[in-house]
Amino acid sequence: EDFTIERMKTLFFIFSVFIAGTIHASVLQVGAGFPYQTLEHASRDARDGDTILVHTGTYSGDIYLSNLRGTPSGWINIIKAPGATVIFSGGSAGWHLSDVAYLYIKGFVFEHQTGNGFNIDDGNSYDTPSHHVILDSCIFRNINAIANNDLLKMSGVDDFEIRNCIFLNGSKGGSGIDMVGCHNGVITCCLFENMGSNSVQAKGG
Repeated sequence: EDFTIERMKTLFFIFSVFIAGTIHASVLQVGAGFPYQTLEHASRDARDGDTILVHTGTYSGDIYLSNLRGTPSGWINIIKAPGATVIFSGGSAGWHLSDVAYLYIKGFVFEHQTGNGFNIDDGNSYDTPSHHVILDSCIFRNINAIANNDLLKMSGVDDFEIRNCIFLNGSKGGSGIDMVGCHNGVITCCLFENMGSNSVQAKGG
């Protein structure tokens, strides 16, 4: 089989993850021609320390991930493959994460959602917030809504970081990032352009 440069990069990346990770860590590959066709299917098999690697493609929104949890010593990584362009388009939300912990998410584009572009919440329980979530180098853009809809909505999330992200063309009545009952978060090196009501809003505790 002929190996392209991108495939070689992917193989090198997988090898690097295996060497750097714990002995039981796995790389779960998502995309056409790979073992997992959807992110949701891969997440069901993901364990602490694993990496979910998503390959080039435009995927449907409305991805729902509940109780996906790494550990302090074994975060779960959800990242795009090296050199890939990965877009989640449409749906009410691109992704909806509920009761998650120790997740590192990097490199995705979310666009044309009708509700919120991306949603993280506590599963309707104040006692069990989502926590330790990092969003890195993602693009949230071109929401298909005009009311109080946010590019990134967070409700009941603690100990989080949003870094190197781009927020473009938000809803006229919404925010770039809207946080309700969130604590111990850092937003750094992000770009906001053509937002609605505001770029960043923090309220409720």
